[in-house]
Amino acid sequence: MNYLSEQQASTETDPMISSRNETVSLEALKMNKEYINNNVSNFISNDNEQKSNSKIWSLFEENILYKDENHTNINKEKLSWRSIIGSMSHIDNIYRQDNFMKNFQRLKFLLILIDSIFRGISQVMFANNPLSGIIITIGLFIGNWELTLYAILGTTCSTITAHLFDFNYNSIRTGLYGYNGCLTGMAMAYFTFSKSPQIIPFVIIMSIFSTIFYEAISKILVHRLGIPPFTFSFQVSSWIWLLGALKYRYYFINGNILNPTLLTTVVDKPQLLNISFAGYAIGDNFVGFFASIGQVFFIENPCTGAIIIIGIAICSRILAFFALFGAVTGQLTAAYVLGLPAKAIYNGLWGYNAVLTCQALGGMFLVLYGYHIWLFTLLGSILTIFVQGALSSFLSSCGMPTLTFPFTFICWIFCLMVPTKHLIPVKLSDCNISEDHLYRYRLSNYVKNEFKYLNKLSSIISSLNEDITNIELIKIEKEFIPILMSTYTFRKDLKKLKILFKNLTNIHYMDFTNRTPLHISACQGYLRISKWLIEKVKINVNSIDNFGSTPLYDGFINGNINVTNYIYVNGGRFSSTKYKELSFYLNAFIYENYIDGIKYLIQLGFNPNETDYDGRYSLHLTVHTNNLNIVRYLVEQTSISLNIKDHLNKTPYEYALELSQHDIANYLLDKNNQITLNKNIEIVTKIDSNEQINNEDNISSLNLEQNLLPYLLSISTDDNTIDKLSNFIHQYPNLKIFDYFDYDNRCLSHIAAIKGQFEIIQYLSTSCSKSYFQQIINREDRWNLSTLDYAFIYKHNHIVNFIKEHLLSIENNSIEYEINLQYKTIDSILNKWKRIFLFLTLSASGNAQRIETLFNRGYFVKQELYADYDGRTPMHLATTYGHINVIQLLIHLGYHGINHKDRWGYSPLDIAIQMKSNNIISILQQ
Repeated sequence: MNYLSEQQASTETDPMISSRNETVSLEALKMNKEYINNNVSNFISNDNEQKSNSKIWSLFEENILYKDENHTNINKEKLSWRSIIGSMSHIDNIYRQDNFMKNFQRLKFLLILIDSIFRGISQVMFANNPLSGIIITIGLFIGNWELTLYAILGTTCSTITAHLFDFNYNSIRTGLYGYNGCLTGMAMAYFTFSKSPQIIPFVIIMSIFSTIFYEAISKILVHRLGIPPFTFSFQVSSWIWLLGALKYRYYFINGNILNPTLLTTVVDKPQLLNISFAGYAIGDNFVGFFASIGQVFFIENPCTGAIIIIGIAICSRILAFFALFGAVTGQLTAAYVLGLPAKAIYNGLWGYNAVLTCQALGGMFLVLYGYHIWLFTLLGSILTIFVQGALSSFLSSCGMPTLTFPFTFICWIFCLMVPTKHLIPVKLSDCNISEDHLYRYRLSNYVKNEFKYLNKLSSIISSLNEDITNIELIKIEKEFIPILMSTYTFRKDLKKLKILFKNLTNIHYMDFTNRTPLHISACQGYLRISKWLIEKVKINVNSIDNFGSTPLYDGFINGNINVTNYIYVNGGRFSSTKYKELSFYLNAFIYENYIDGIKYLIQLGFNPNETDYDGRYSLHLTVHTNNLNIVRYLVEQTSISLNIKDHLNKTPYEYALELSQHDIANYLLDKNNQITLNKNIEIVTKIDSNEQINNEDNISSLNLEQNLLPYLLSISTDDNTIDKLSNFIHQYPNLKIFDYFDYDNRCLSHIAAIKGQFEIIQYLSTSCSKSYFQQIINREDRWNLSTLDYAFIYKHNHIVNFIKEHLLSIENNSIEYEINLQYKTIDSILNKWKRIFLFLTLSASGNAQRIETLFNRGYFVKQELYADYDGRTPMHLATTYGHINVIQLLIHLGYHGINHKDRWGYSPLDIAIQMKSNNIISILQQ
């Protein structure tokens, strides 16, 4: 009876590298491939070298522009023991799938019908769970099998009626059209003669009527007054039959249960001073508690009541508790306050209405929050007994039962009274179970308190003392909770992080770029928080964000060794979308002769046999650098292969033979002839219990509200209007909102560019000076990405064009690019080679616009070559792929790599001549 209506993964890659975000369109790739295939035969005169160099660029096209189509974050619902508790929404979702029993539609309907029938039986006790219905039915069979058959018959007829009249499908599925039929069938059998088969047709008719009347009365009570009909339909249907039976010739009322002399005025009333409770034995009271629960279904067996409690508890422990709470308070009130007959107390006749009242008020239709609700529920239970006594006296003259009308009457009054300051009604359209209502309210309040300016910028939560809908809950869980989790992590606030996770039912929330708190913790180098997330929370250590990054990658790329080691030991791995990039970095470490970086990356599980974008792997480059120590490390301490061939179809040994000294060649030949039994050496990493030395400096200097504001401001324009943002800025002129940043150092403009919120960018340009607007747009986040970079990555061309029209170009060549070779660190080397990799990628994809913006804001400088470890510059790649726009731009910018020669002695002009690219030749010769 709870009136419930059951209600990107992206292949984007690392924002710093953007190697796959910057890929050219499929049409452009196809055109370039045809161009290369048609012209590469003239690349060089030597046939063997021609074949080899042709392979260089085909491998580059295949690998650097590689896109992992399998990179998606799919959250599949897995069935477990939790699937059978609550409202069993997981099972219901399976039923709703189009491919579920696709070829057996009739059998599927029958299965869903059975599910709805048992939900209808359990809904008598407000439990929306078919397993609860099955257990309750078993309890009913134990108490009275004949009445149970009528309960099943009535529920089935009323549910099928709802299907035939095409009533609300969600309400049918949750059993809301079944419970009145269930009680009607049992009442008719109980108060007449259950062994008389002639009443079966009339049970069917009245069960059908109960559904029709329920739908009709709901139009008034639910839609106009906002209160549930409860069991009023069952009461009316049963009274109609029982009153009519007094006149019917062939149908009789059971005179042993109902007759006008029952429940009359008590004549022998004791004096006030002579009151005693001798007639109420403790054991009888205890039996009466469970009998009261059974009496909801007209069965006085206490074993039935106990089994019903078990069935309810499967759906909701709160519901089960309040069922028992109502039985206890109702029975004790009837016995010790009103002095009602001991036999009636023993049989549970004065507790069943209070059972339903306490269930309804104690968390089902009012949020179970604060001590006021407990007093309110207790009062409701007591008043229900008073109403039942009054109604029994009134109806005794005609020999009619009170049924459950006292419960319905009290709950209607109380539901019409709320909301008040301390009593929060549950929205009828989003009723589920008491635990969900409490969770929803607590979570909304928590978010309201943490997002200080939420009510100013969003209408999702208008008041602290108001329930929210399931749709609003989904929005909170999807948008606000991930932001809070990541912000707490960024601020190293483990205490608040624990409080938040304690209140969550799902720990796998991700933000709008699919990043988790573990991503942030790995970036920041917070070992303690990372350990807690992995060990206590059991967070997914291999969650992949929109940029193809796992927490292990984030820790590695930010140089946080302790955290990265710990994540790896606990199952963290790199995403396959990062293999080419990581192979590039491994080769860069080799080129820089940085043995610590080589060991570090391999110890994190990276396979040294992975090849880069032209099919070269770590041993090839190690031989080229003529470094025997690194060769020995790779061969003896890793699972490296000695026989991988590169784009020139050569193995490392063949390259070693070309060296002036043959130490490496002899070593490789010796190792190649040996039979190695254990090539897969397990690398054990050392975990330091201390935090990174400098991570305290990473904690935000802003307060919590300021870290949350960029995202909060961005959602204020989700309705495509800037009014809320504008009003907020005028209301709080002292807040420097454009300077505030979130857990990834993204400001408002970054988030607007990610979401494509053109209105925010436009508003910034009009409300700021040009220099300040330029400063905002050029500001870099954690990944050194600006607002314009994100607009390019997410292909929001209207934002790109607008910014380019309003953004002044600057000359900023002050950024230091070269590192001090005497003080190499993993951070400094990665920062250098990340720029190289990005520049190469953009040049290969022909993204001249992005290159220009990066030069304009000083990320790239014209004095540097940005050549890879084989000496290939962005100009080499632009020439190979025929991107005239990139070549012209680099020349215009004064780029110094125009005449640089690669490892094989080819300059960009040589490549253009060999490919007979006349337009490019003309440009380069100028």
